Amino acid sequence: MADRAMDRFDHGWRSGDWDPFLALLTPRFSFWFPEGQWRGRHEGEAGRRAIEEWARFHADNGNRVHGERTNVNTMGDRVLYEYDSRGASPSTAGYLNWETIIVRVKGERISALHEYWGNIPPTDA
Repeated sequence: MADRAMDRFDHGWRSGDWDPFLALLTPRFSFWFPEGQWRGRHEGEAGRRAIEEWARFHADNGNRVHGERTNVNTMGDRVLYEYDSRGASPSTAGYLNWETIIVRVKGERISALHEYWGNIPPTDA
């Protein structure tokens, strides 16, 4: 389930189509983000709204990122993904980062996405 969600997450970054990813999220959601407008911990219905707004912002602004998944570890109902990522559009050209994303599986859905960055803020090489 977690891999299916993260495949859809990667698709969202490549294409701007976040709906398949968002369809897998629980109505009450935990979204943690390290920087910018969505910085902090967003929980419950507010967490679901925050990740939807985050995804729509990136779709609407043509932001694209190519992330290479370098490692995956499972810890009970949580799955940790490690990425090396680069900007893939004019608006993200300077994005260079390594990231850890932890998702929590709840049945056939994802109930949390917690993202951590190696570069704050992401920078050129």
